[in-house]
Amino acid sequence: MKPTLEQLNLNNSERSFRFFKREVDAFRPFWHYHPELEVTFISKGNGTRFVGNSIEPFTNMDLVMIGKNLPHHWVGVRSDTEEKQEAFVFQFNDDMFVGFKECSDFEILFDLSGRGIFFESPSNSLVHRILNFEFLNDVEQLCSLLLLMKDLNSHGRKRFLTSESYALMHNQKLTRQKFTKVNHHILENLDQKLTVNEMAEITHMVPQSFCRWFKKHSGHSFVNFLNLSRIERACQHLVLSSNPIQEIAFNCGFETISHFNRTFKKIKKISPREYRSKKYSR
Repeated sequence: MKPTLEQLNLNNSERSFRFFKREVDAFRPFWHYHPELEVTFISKGNGTRFVGNSIEPFTNMDLVMIGKNLPHHWVGVRSDTEEKQEAFVFQFNDDMFVGFKECSDFEILFDLSGRGIFFESPSNSLVHRILNFEFLNDVEQLCSLLLLMKDLNSHGRKRFLTSESYALMHNQKLTRQKFTKVNHHILENLDQKLTVNEMAEITHMVPQSFCRWFKKHSGHSFVNFLNLSRIERACQHLVLSSNPIQEIAFNCGFETISHFNRTFKKIKKISPREYRSKKYSR
């Protein structure tokens, strides 16, 4: 079954994370994924938990962390006593704590969550922190979320849910699909103004995360890649058309001729005029 992309849009929210408590007769199937990390605590309920290729029973006190874009859902079994099933859910971007050097260890936890993490036998203090969360004000919730991450990071009994091969294959597929989408959008819109914020929105990332991800998988910064693509497009026009250089520059997305000339010479080591003359003289 193909998972559904759930749009949380935390970047456009007034809060830096999302928290909610869900009470239902039984958790219904909703096989989905989202770019945000998720921590889910089942305080009451039982059924089957699906995370990636992991299928396991769950019961009260079930605590897991779901990595970004990892498909998941819980399918509950309705109780004969008509007791409600209850879940506490936290969702946030993986770079939420990037600005805090004291939280650098969280990055390892967040990376590992790409396979899904099950936290066995959560402590009373950890459970209390989760159950009490809804009664805090905004600032207190932010502080409590930070402490929750600290508790999860130092928790001694945790294990992966998905297999290593599944996680590797899943991440490679998502990366290929995402980079193809980004590259296509860039090449189709070279004549338009393209911004990091726009590309981050397309890939469901915050700008900082997009820049790091793009550099990692392309070997270039977004701006450098954009300039290289525009200059290569300009080279085609210089050789295959007789259009004025200024017109070519604007049609390739450069807002000023001076910026075009400067960028062209930096990449090709000669001016656009010299490039055209050199190609025509062959």
